[in-house]
Amino acid sequence: MMDTIVLATRGSALALWQANATASALRAGCSDLAIEILTVKSGGDRDQTTELARFGRTGIFTAEVDEALFERRAHVGVHSLKDVPTALPDGLVLGGVLMRGYPEDALVSRSRVQLADLPRGARVATGSVRRAAMLRRLRPDLAIVAIRGNVDTRLAKLDSGEADAIVLARAGLERLGLGSRITQVLSREECVPAPGQGIVGLICRADDDASRRHLDRICDRESAAEALAERALLNGLHGGCNAPLGAHARARDNAISLTARVLSLDGRECIEDRIQGSIDEAEALGRALAERMAAAGAKRLIDAAREG
Repeated sequence: MMDTIVLATRGSALALWQANATASALRAGCSDLAIEILTVKSGGDRDQTTELARFGRTGIFTAEVDEALFERRAHVGVHSLKDVPTALPDGLVLGGVLMRGYPEDALVSRSRVQLADLPRGARVATGSVRRAAMLRRLRPDLAIVAIRGNVDTRLAKLDSGEADAIVLARAGLERLGLGSRITQVLSREECVPAPGQGIVGLICRADDDASRRHLDRICDRESAAEALAERALLNGLHGGCNAPLGAHARARDNAISLTARVLSLDGRECIEDRIQGSIDEAEALGRALAERMAAAGAKRLIDAAREG
């Protein structure tokens, strides 16, 4: 009898791309595996008006998928890892990650003008506290405006004139075949990516040994180390997915480096640090860098951003 794995995911085009990529990887690893996809609607999908930073709970894009796992309607939850809280609900684990895509942010402007050439007062839209702070640091003369919705919705809002430019994850645009819309890829030095950006994270029940074995087969070792380092730093700073915090790890062979930046909401204050070591120490390095940055005042900036 053929084994079946049910993948739970949100229903956006990007979420379904991620689920189908996971299904393809699982089939390649085990040809006798049947894959089904279960779509759910998250709280973040139902509420398209509240700014993300104003939600009163974490996991606004993951809780309903988690419920499908607990209720045994699904075996694996497929997520953009940057949306997954670092403290998972009891009974769930990060079972694996796919090979990382592009981690950078990308600017899409209506006039095809790059960030440095946007006129003073130009409206740049983002739903991310991190991106807003990074943009204000780079161009304090711009008007940063809030935007919600999936990739297609945000692009439609841009095209209708709600903003002069928007900033989105490069990986999402490329995965949806929208790379031609990118005006400028923002370098990792200009705009430090969100922890986990570009990584597809796979959540399962801790007691589901069969699913964990399947996920272990398709897990990318270097991407998993990068995820561990970035998420350990985020957890150590109690950042959450809507803190003005960027972190980017690079794992190659047996070495890993981690760079992190925490900003004030207006972008004027900046605490940045970097650490490197063995890939086997990825999680410990993330915790160590968090401690160093906390001592330098990073938690003060994060707490002030929450109050703001």
